[in-house]
Amino acid sequence: MSPKPRVIHFVTGGGSGATKVALELACGHLRTGNYEPLLVLRRKKVPLPGPMQTQIKATGLRTAWVDEGPKWTTRRQLAELIAEFKPQIFAAHGNSEHIWGRQAAFAAGVPVVLHVEQNCERYLFWRRWSAQRLAAQTTATICVSQGVADHVRALGLAGPRLEIIHNGVEAAHYSAGAPPFAARSQDIIMVARFARQKDQPTLIRAAGRLVEQGWTGRLLLGGWNKESHRLASAKLVRRLGLAGRVDFLGQVADAAPLYHRCRAAVLSTHYEGLPLVLIDYMAAGCAAVGSEAPGVTDIIQPGVNGWLFPSGDAAALATILTGVLAGGPAIEAVAARGQADAPARFSLNRMIGRYEALFGEFSGR
Repeated sequence: MSPKPRVIHFVTGGGSGATKVALELACGHLRTGNYEPLLVLRRKKVPLPGPMQTQIKATGLRTAWVDEGPKWTTRRQLAELIAEFKPQIFAAHGNSEHIWGRQAAFAAGVPVVLHVEQNCERYLFWRRWSAQRLAAQTTATICVSQGVADHVRALGLAGPRLEIIHNGVEAAHYSAGAPPFAARSQDIIMVARFARQKDQPTLIRAAGRLVEQGWTGRLLLGGWNKESHRLASAKLVRRLGLAGRVDFLGQVADAAPLYHRCRAAVLSTHYEGLPLVLIDYMAAGCAAVGSEAPGVTDIIQPGVNGWLFPSGDAAALATILTGVLAGGPAIEAVAARGQADAPARFSLNRMIGRYEALFGEFSGR
């Protein structure tokens, strides 16, 4: 038999959603035995999260690092790794890694070069121009949701072929031990980094409305990142008189027990790629509530497996949460459908299988 095709996954080492997806794909190749992977990470100021480091060590995944900048250093180090590893496939994940990665892969003559777009990114002019120049040479552009695909097309960044492959999660981790919906507290949770993209303030304002209506639960906000955004949210909490009702949890290592405690789990956001946290909420048996934003609508079907509210509309969110927290057979049925949808539509095995089928098509296997 011919040796396994080799594939490089290149991604930020900052621990973002793109990092998680590239790591899961590389580990998936080890499990299936169909491809020989190398995970290449671009250094960031923050270290790779501990759980990801543990996963790499436990699986024996081969990894390498390149420096963050200047960009010619990144490309030179990538060129050296490509020359050593000799991949047949190079998958560049996320902005701006997909630009520097593809530039290095094209220069080295890698046969199959893929651009994986993980989010509805805001492109500076010169980065958009660079990505547009690379598009025609790119074997395929892979988008994680319909919203991302529409965004990429509108910016002129799509390659000759565009595929939508949803990201996946290990749903069993969140569904195991999940209590019945009716047994849960009146608490509400949102786990997301504090950044311009996310919209914790709308959820905080909705919680304020619930308190005025007699809600007795707590709002749990997990996440880290931009300290300025976290401080702005904390200031809003104090201004609304909610200081005793809102908990800032910081970075959450294992959210499953927290999800199992709560009836409602919210993602209030301005835009997304494909938000894995929503799938985690659903797998844990929570009532999943999300902003009506690109990426979110690939996951939630309103009234079927979750609920949607207009982005930034605290009054609409409060109305939905009032109904969800009240419970009852209709609410429990929607939460149960979400819990079933998580492994059926968004499993890791499904994601890995889709990618490997595409790799096989392009590499002639």
